[in-house]
Amino acid sequence: MRLRQKIRVITPASSPLQLNSWKEIAVYLSRDARTVQLWEKHEGLPIHRLIHQSRASIYAYPKELEDWMQARIPGKPVEVEAAKPEVGQPLFAKLYAARLYLAATAVLLVLLAAGLWSTAHRVASPQLPSGLLAVLPFENLTSSEDLLVDGLTDGLITDLGRAGQIQVISRRSVMQFKGQHIALPEIAAKLHASLVLEGTIARSGNQIRVTAQLLDAANDRHVWASSYNRTTSDILGFQDEIATEITTEVIQKLTGAAPQQSFHSRSIDPQARLAYLTGLHFWNQRDEPGILKAISFFRKTASFYPQYAPAYTGLADSYNLMAVWGKLPADQAFSQAKQAALKALSLDPSSAEAYNSLAFATYRQDWDFVRADRYFQKAIALNPNYAVAHQWYGEFLGDLRRFDQSIAELCKASELDPLSAIVGSDLADAYIHAGRYPEAEAELKRILELYPDFVPAHSYLVGVYIQRSDFAAAEREAQAYARRTGDETLLQMVEIWRQSAADHVDQARRDVSLLLSGKSGPSFSSYQKAQLFFATGQTEAAYAALEDAYRERSWWLVTMLVDPGFLPVRNQPRFRAFAKRVGLPG
Repeated sequence: MRLRQKIRVITPASSPLQLNSWKEIAVYLSRDARTVQLWEKHEGLPIHRLIHQSRASIYAYPKELEDWMQARIPGKPVEVEAAKPEVGQPLFAKLYAARLYLAATAVLLVLLAAGLWSTAHRVASPQLPSGLLAVLPFENLTSSEDLLVDGLTDGLITDLGRAGQIQVISRRSVMQFKGQHIALPEIAAKLHASLVLEGTIARSGNQIRVTAQLLDAANDRHVWASSYNRTTSDILGFQDEIATEITTEVIQKLTGAAPQQSFHSRSIDPQARLAYLTGLHFWNQRDEPGILKAISFFRKTASFYPQYAPAYTGLADSYNLMAVWGKLPADQAFSQAKQAALKALSLDPSSAEAYNSLAFATYRQDWDFVRADRYFQKAIALNPNYAVAHQWYGEFLGDLRRFDQSIAELCKASELDPLSAIVGSDLADAYIHAGRYPEAEAELKRILELYPDFVPAHSYLVGVYIQRSDFAAAEREAQAYARRTGDETLLQMVEIWRQSAADHVDQARRDVSLLLSGKSGPSFSSYQKAQLFFATGQTEAAYAALEDAYRERSWWLVTMLVDPGFLPVRNQPRFRAFAKRVGLPG
């Protein structure tokens, strides 16, 4: 075995008495955990084990590791009279540093004589990896630090994302790996990440120790590592401080430059922090029960700490989704969303999340597309790594028929949040709007392979198959939707489209009447009724329904130029004139 040319020296003043995990041992030796495990297996690295009922825990002593490392240095140590070692420096590091100094001096003289120093320097410095960075949930080595672990992980993702100098995968995708012992290459492959930042947090008495290491996942190479020791007197202040330190060091290591902006303190009451992170967890579930729970926790956060801007952006995002799903009257929900977003901006003018929420409500409630565009761009400028901003901006651009830009934004959102079912489904929807049905189908099938019970993907697939006139496939997907939701309305609509396509217009119209007079009838909006009437050739009834939707200020009208349900009449002058009244391009 040949030691690498760089060994991080830890002086006894900062050395722990005992290292209690593979990650801590790896950070201490400036290696990755896999390398350290191989050293124990094949080279005799001194690792100790405590045997428990289910499994063993490992630990190591720094002095034994140093002695082992010293024994691995090839050749006889060289004594250097002029280089006086610092008091307390580990012996192996002193001797190895002396050998490296003499060797490096000789090589440097030769290179200078040959005029090759600059070239050799470039070759000797391996190129740092680039691409997506995944901040994996830090591992809790004790039983009482879950709040600190989640808060530190969230803080790192937020700070690295806002800096905008590195592409950072969203919290929603990486939190799926919390508590899972999956091989790093497998995680990196699932996230399409070339870089991984991981770490541990452990408590001993009133001391907390955090270790962090940056790994080149693509090449299985250690890039950077550090450790931090603090007392527990100010856990949340320590959390913010360490997140900022790690962010700064990672950015400097990968870019060679300091962060381009300062970071805001997130020090809030522990109860408020826990409520906020819990709300964020439920919001990311993207279903009605989850959103209702999220609203409850975001309100609790604001009651604990009224000056915490993210609590209000969480509320704004929740009300936006409640409006979209029709679980609250749209006017009420969007108004509450805008109020919460403006409150957040009054507390934090640099909140990308608040601008994004405000943009969403502005274009769907006010139909003010120019101002909404400005807000979306502001959100992305403030945090280029905010996946939801790219996602919602992509939807907005698609509604304005700017298809290439729409798909580019949603592809970016998918890149930053690769395991998000809703982002993938919205990307597929953008393909549908652009008439790119094979790509839409492929993306939806990818989502359903990951999440077979994700019902929006099934409903979008119905739309794809309807446009292809593949009614058998559309019926299968509608049945899958019905099994998971208990709602057979989509099945009935597939039959209406099938009858219309076969020129069985009278039967199709009777089916529409039955559908609207049945138990599902009251749930149909004026906008949806217009689609059914157009599909069955009831033109005047369709335009009357559109007028009702206009008087109701239905947010659905912003999608009318791209909605497949209006495809047969999309280019008719009367329909385009109506779209202009909404403010859409003519």
